[in-house]
Amino acid sequence: MRRILLLALPLCVVACSKSKELANVPIDIEYTPSFKTGCIVMNAQDEANAENTVEPIRITGDDLRKKTPPLKLGVIYKEGWSTRVKVTITAHEQNCGGKEVDRAERVVDLSGNGRKALETLSLVTPDEDGDGYVAKNGDKGGTDCDDSGPDAAKMYPGNVEVCDDIDNNCVGGVDEGLPKETLYRDADGDGTGGPEAVQRCLPATGWSKQSGDCNDNNREIGPHAQEVCDEVDNNCVGGVDEGFDKNWYLDEDGDGAVSEASLKVQCQQPAGYIRRPPNLDFDCRDDQPFNTPGKQEICDDRDNNCINGVDEGFTGKGDSCTNQTCTGIKVCNSAGDGLECSAKPPKLFYPDADGDGDGNSSAAAAKVCEGQTIPQGHVENLHTDCDDADPATKPGAPELCDAIDNNCVGGADEGLTCNGTLKKVPDYHLTSADQDWKTVSMGANGYPVWIAGTGGKLAMKRGAGQKFESFSFGDPTQAPTDGSPPRHASNCGNHDWTVSWMDSGGRVFLGGSGGWIALHNGDPALTCGPGTTPPRVANTPSLDITGMVGFEVGGATHIYITDVGGRLILWTLGAPEMTVLSDPGAGAVELYGLHGLTENLLLAAGGTVGGTAGRLRAYTGGGTTVVPHTASANASSDFAMAVWMGAEDKACAVGEAGQAWRWGSGTTTWTRGVLPSGSDDFSSVVMRYDRANPSSSVNEQCYMVDTNSSKKLRRWTPFGWAKDVDLPSTANRAMRDLAMNPTGSEFWIVGDDGRVFHYPEP
Repeated sequence: MRRILLLALPLCVVACSKSKELANVPIDIEYTPSFKTGCIVMNAQDEANAENTVEPIRITGDDLRKKTPPLKLGVIYKEGWSTRVKVTITAHEQNCGGKEVDRAERVVDLSGNGRKALETLSLVTPDEDGDGYVAKNGDKGGTDCDDSGPDAAKMYPGNVEVCDDIDNNCVGGVDEGLPKETLYRDADGDGTGGPEAVQRCLPATGWSKQSGDCNDNNREIGPHAQEVCDEVDNNCVGGVDEGFDKNWYLDEDGDGAVSEASLKVQCQQPAGYIRRPPNLDFDCRDDQPFNTPGKQEICDDRDNNCINGVDEGFTGKGDSCTNQTCTGIKVCNSAGDGLECSAKPPKLFYPDADGDGDGNSSAAAAKVCEGQTIPQGHVENLHTDCDDADPATKPGAPELCDAIDNNCVGGADEGLTCNGTLKKVPDYHLTSADQDWKTVSMGANGYPVWIAGTGGKLAMKRGAGQKFESFSFGDPTQAPTDGSPPRHASNCGNHDWTVSWMDSGGRVFLGGSGGWIALHNGDPALTCGPGTTPPRVANTPSLDITGMVGFEVGGATHIYITDVGGRLILWTLGAPEMTVLSDPGAGAVELYGLHGLTENLLLAAGGTVGGTAGRLRAYTGGGTTVVPHTASANASSDFAMAVWMGAEDKACAVGEAGQAWRWGSGTTTWTRGVLPSGSDDFSSVVMRYDRANPSSSVNEQCYMVDTNSSKKLRRWTPFGWAKDVDLPSTANRAMRDLAMNPTGSEFWIVGDDGRVFHYPEP
């Protein structure tokens, strides 16, 4: 402060009064702190008279290096000057004679006495590199061309220019005046520069006289390097990874041939990829191992060799063809070495009329091609059924005691003990040639059995293992079993018996020609005498009796009878005479058969001469109401001759010329079936129906005999005409009547000339 005051003293007027304080102005000079080499000069000049000046104050480098901004100076009023003084501050680089780098001016007011307010002036004098040269600042500032860069210490005026890519002397630019040649930037220092050429001096670090480096930022890349496969052009020749196979392909189906579309170009082998095998074309189907270049072409609907398409060389493929009756097109065979017809052979379906799952063994197969409709009522392949109209008969079916070969093996009843077979009954009282048996009645288990016929013939067998007893008119005296004297057989007279019915007590009711009826209880001591044969209907013609069925209700026995006059007659046992329930009138209808399970529904069979009406009819309400039924026939002269109810809603009827009809409840129409031979005149029928087992497969089978000496027991099921039951060869006469239990395990057949057949007969 002392020096500053001394430097400021020359501004004071020498002759000023000492008793009076002089006016003065303190001045702070701010400057860049790095300004240590140079000079700051302060000048003062009377603003009113420019000739009034003082000696400048100079602060040189020696003082600047000892100080820090601001410099503190001052101005004191000088007598003879005006009170306004212009103060000028300048800064010079190097020394006080160097280039002025900045200037600041201020007019201060020295009027009055004492110290005035502080004045501050600022100079911009940067010298960051401390070389004594201030940085340039447009038209002001110093001469230093780089005051703060990394090479600032090497760049200042007066320095010697050397080849180092900087303007050492801050004159004429970089490396001016030095010899130059063509060089290339070698940024990575590998000795080879990039493609861009420059003219510059030597020596030159980071430059090369050789060009050709394709990546001057990596010293490992350049013409000197060896090319490796790394997605980089290591040697800067021929592009990236030249000389390396970078093509990888997918072999999805594993057949060794690759897919062209799957190409991946890279150095590293991708997972699942391989190189394309030499001398092997691309795979035409890489999702199938069946298609591979070089393979042999076979016929398999694939392009095996990937040449010329699918199955080339197999001419005719796709042409139409026939496999038996089925049409298709020619396709590859299973071996792949030729063609075959696409049509599968037809499946064979055989008629299964009875629905038992086994086809008719003797029927021709229906050939059904793929896509065609299977014929209704047919089964595939299986055709071992020996009787396709009988659901109880087929291979594997249980063999039954019924005189039928149920399992189609070994004949009827094989392997069973049925207590006999179907044979003619060898009995003295049955086999005479003059014995024409017309009717038979039997108990539920086959016994007792009554047979009757023309000329008053009547015989009874009480049980299995017993002989028939004769109750025929005119038979010789029999020896009683109790030791009593011989006597004539009890008989019911010399009448032609044609129908019969047996009650639960084993008594037989008989009906015959001329309207005769009788009752016999099987007692040899009795005859069909008074009390057993009621009078015929009073005042009516004595017509031949054709049908009979009885019912035991509430202790009473009711016998219903039909005759050739179409009448329905009720015989109540014990009543003085019979009652005519229905009389259609002479010639209206003829009836030949009657059956029923209850008095509420009776079915009758017959016909009208020359007409089709009246063949079958129903009687309801105890026979008081007639319900005509419809049953067609081949000709108007064909009569229904017999009828049988197996259940309350099931019945069969038979007639002339092989006619047969079937009926179910809820309708008055009968379904007709004609015996294939078409000539037999059926005389009797029963329906096999086990009412204790309604679902039995043997139910609804209708058995019938005829008058044409056919030696057959005919069977008609709901599915058609089943195989006949063969009768013995002696059944060569007309058969007249048939009796059978519901299960078919016991039956009797009677006919002309003493023919009586039984199953099972020991």
